[in-house]
Amino acid sequence: MQLNFGVGTAIGKRTDIANAKPSFIGVLQDLEIDIDVTLKELTGAFKMPVDVAPAAMKVTGKAKFARIQGASVNNLLLGQTETDASGIDMAVAEAFSVPASSPYTYATANSTKFLEDLGVFYAGGAQLQPTSAAPTQGQYSVSAGVYTFATADAGAAMAAYYSYTVSNLVQLSLANQLMGTGPVFEFAAKQDYFVQGVEKKLILKLNACRGSKWTLPFKNTDYTIQDFEFTAFADPNNNWGIFAFSE
Repeated sequence: MQLNFGVGTAIGKRTDIANAKPSFIGVLQDLEIDIDVTLKELTGAFKMPVDVAPAAMKVTGKAKFARIQGASVNNLLLGQTETDASGIDMAVAEAFSVPASSPYTYATANSTKFLEDLGVFYAGGAQLQPTSAAPTQGQYSVSAGVYTFATADAGAAMAAYYSYTVSNLVQLSLANQLMGTGPVFEFAAKQDYFVQGVEKKLILKLNACRGSKWTLPFKNTDYTIQDFEFTAFADPNNNWGIFAFSE
């Protein structure tokens, strides 16, 4: 008797380009495969159909998982340009104090890699107003990662937010693509369970799929469990997959 328990392993492998990284659907929480057949009914004078015929068929999948990888979202859904050892980061509430004497400037910790100002606040919470030059009290200007403040703000405790470049991330450059553009991938899943000491296996391979939805639900007191949805279709040989069972 074959029974199954747990969620198993799932991997997507992009097939429309060469040498794409296989995408492990890591720390998998749920996996659901739906095979939906549309039935057409032929009726006459009586209530029950004379015949019922299968028409179109749709195979879709849904996965919930925790591991976050730029290559995975790119190869299974976005199909954008991926650059390793690159990216942007954001300084969040970098604390400092305006010098007590002139010049009233602060060079950020990442001034040589500075990209964009994202706001400055007094330590007490009030936000300062950016200006292009000659700031007065409650204002600041910024150039090449160096913030300048008014004399009246000398010694004030501040917190800065800004973005800067890094060389240790995976970056996806998100261009506006033409409709119809997107990766094609094969999807493989395996589930193992021992029934009274006997191993029972279920293996699924879908030959050609396209991703339709990727959700990143950020929560205050919980893990980010991603939702991924996809649809399978026939490959160039008019095959759509393989099922393998222990029984």
